[in-house]
Amino acid sequence: MRRGFSLETKWPRPLIQDGWGLSACFVLLSSLVLVVIWGITMMHVAGEKKLAMESAAAESKNMAAVMAANLNDRLNRAVQYAAIGNKVLDGDTAAGDYLGLLFNGDSVYVRAAVFDADIRLRYSSSGLPTESEFAQLIGQAYPEAPSGVSPKPGSVTFGKTDGHTWRMPMLVSLQSPGSGARGYFVAVLDIGRFLNEYQQIGNGYRVSVNGSAGAALVALNDGRLASGNDSGSADKQEGRDIARTPPGVSNQQKLEAYPLSVTVSLDPGFIVANLTQSHNEYVRYAIVISIAVVSLTLILIGISYHRKKLYERLARSEQEKICLIEQLEREKTRAYQLASHDYLTGIPNRMLFSELAAAELSRAKRSANLYALFFIDLDGFKPINDMLGHAVGDMLLQAVAQRLCASLREYDLVARLGGDEFVVLVSDIKHQNQIADIADKLIKTVGAPFLNLGGYEVSTSLSIGIALYPDDGHSVDELLSKADAAMYAAKKAGKGAYRFHDRAARCLSA
Repeated sequence: MRRGFSLETKWPRPLIQDGWGLSACFVLLSSLVLVVIWGITMMHVAGEKKLAMESAAAESKNMAAVMAANLNDRLNRAVQYAAIGNKVLDGDTAAGDYLGLLFNGDSVYVRAAVFDADIRLRYSSSGLPTESEFAQLIGQAYPEAPSGVSPKPGSVTFGKTDGHTWRMPMLVSLQSPGSGARGYFVAVLDIGRFLNEYQQIGNGYRVSVNGSAGAALVALNDGRLASGNDSGSADKQEGRDIARTPPGVSNQQKLEAYPLSVTVSLDPGFIVANLTQSHNEYVRYAIVISIAVVSLTLILIGISYHRKKLYERLARSEQEKICLIEQLEREKTRAYQLASHDYLTGIPNRMLFSELAAAELSRAKRSANLYALFFIDLDGFKPINDMLGHAVGDMLLQAVAQRLCASLREYDLVARLGGDEFVVLVSDIKHQNQIADIADKLIKTVGAPFLNLGGYEVSTSLSIGIALYPDDGHSVDELLSKADAAMYAAKKAGKGAYRFHDRAARCLSA
């Protein structure tokens, strides 16, 4: 019978006696350890670079989306200003004064003018008797205008820029709903001023606003502003650099309603610059281990093997810890979501609204604008709930919440207090009549029939009570109380209406 394999009896003695064989064994083992050490080091370095590039790509994409949305909002202001220009065509001098106040407070629009259908100047933000440059732009954009054929009211056209490539004239055709008079509103948007708001973005970033052809009108390089003409050669060089960099380092976001785009780019060298020191540490560590392995051979092979096992255990332990932390964060986020948001509509509940509204009112102490709290109640919700069922009632509450959110600005607060009661905090309103317009808009929007809720066509209306900060109170609870009283006055007036607190108080006393 053959004897089994025995390392102790057959292999050690020949190896010890054969120095070359033992040396070859040592060289083979040390070479293997060196390959492992350097492989792990390079993979770790490459992995960190890849993560850094992916993070930079996501960051540039988010920044481009935010900047494009902000620029789109600024362009939308010209359309809002044009609505006031309709009143100027009617000869309303107060509208011209109000338009002047708006332009004086606007940081990105530098000039504006209103012309009638015959291209006669009716208003100039600069106070000039004539605006020949604007008149020429209108003639170029609408060559048929003098012949009596006017463009569609509300259409927007971009004119050619002047000597400053970052200044962009916007032409909006007008038609007054009161008199039917036609005309043109012209406003010059200074894109350079818009980009100046992002000067603190930091080094390594390049932000540009591009025209319809894709050429940069103005760019922000490392916090320094340059026109498209000044940065033309730099754009070409950057184009070559971007072509050599991994995808995603440069992101472009087009505007929704205008032929412009915003590009945010990050210098790849700047992205990985912060990793150089740590990567050098990894390389030095690998060199030390390599020298030790070559010098001490078998002893250091055993130590390296032990360290490798220890590293793997630590890596697994770290991964388990990261997984546990991520799980805890998800649970924490889920718990906060359940505690702070309404389970049915998904909008904030009373607790979260109180926190956010208190913070907003604290900021309002430093603002000269008005803040309004709307207390909203659905008219006739109980009969709908009783006759059509709770499922239809729940769908109605969800649909109402969606319409309320869609009708307000992103930074206005909407919450459900419970039942069919909602509350809204509207911020930074310049005039009280604007608050009334918002309330009227909410009543009309929600008052439109809900065509298919569980197979039923459902109609409801809103009764809204409005309390103003600081006139009606300085705290959230005080404003809620005043708005609640105003809401009951609105219901008493016939439902589907709104009442301010001071008027509501008089109605209740009567």
